[in-house]
Amino acid sequence: LVGAEMASVPGVADIASAVVDRGGRLSPSSLKADCISPALASALARGGNQSVTVAPEAGSERMRKVINKNLTEAEILHAAEMMLGEGVGNLKFYFMIGLPEERDEDVLAIADLVAKVLERARARRTRIGSVTVSLNPFVPKPWTPFQWDPMQDARSIKRKVAMLRQRLARLGQVELDAESPREAYFQTMVSRGDRRVSGILERLEAAGCETAGPIWHELVKIHREVEAGENSSLPDPDFFVTRHYVHDELLPWDFIDHHIHKWFLLAERKKAHHEHQSPPCDVERCTVCGAC
Repeated sequence: LVGAEMASVPGVADIASAVVDRGGRLSPSSLKADCISPALASALARGGNQSVTVAPEAGSERMRKVINKNLTEAEILHAAEMMLGEGVGNLKFYFMIGLPEERDEDVLAIADLVAKVLERARARRTRIGSVTVSLNPFVPKPWTPFQWDPMQDARSIKRKVAMLRQRLARLGQVELDAESPREAYFQTMVSRGDRRVSGILERLEAAGCETAGPIWHELVKIHREVEAGENSSLPDPDFFVTRHYVHDELLPWDFIDHHIHKWFLLAERKKAHHEHQSPPCDVERCTVCGAC
């Protein structure tokens, strides 16, 4: 069984146990920490999973409130303990960097959280193999409360990654796997762009750009051409990536009926700014956002 986020599926522990009992194996890309049960952890271990990914997404309690994660530090630590206790030797933690409202202390809190996982494992003499911190630059997406927010500039992200790398190096046995801001820049351009991005994609294809490095250099070239007035046929990629979208402007994806009210997303964005979380959706009774 392959699942994007399987821990929250009702009855998943029983399903997982039945699969493993019949010689099958589960392959979750990541698990929501507060949904991991001892039975699910046991099934993953018995199924031969040597490594499991848990997704706190942000290191500090404050940032998890900003992104409405509804996940406490205690729940994250408990999930790690269950996995290690059942015999899953290697842990991977998925975090984002460059989130709206993020401060340096929120980034360093990632290292603090990982340190607490290691400390608890050592205190309980639980076997632990490798710990990997997967770090990905925040990419704003349509139909989310952060669709108006820009991606943080590459220089700031690189500085934060270097800062975190230095802090993690003190812990030992922790590997940092950081996605390139260049790749995230391209993702953001495609996510927040309008039909004019098609011209940029054609330019990249014509230039034979297939990997992050060549794509980045060609995008930088386009940006400089537009700034110098040498290219009037293409938009500046920065216009879609590093710009705050005005709350009342017509967004490129507004013509698509996604059922979620735009005012609802804006209200959630304001809550994030004030670090107020919304409870998980009650899809049986609530119709506020318009999706149900």
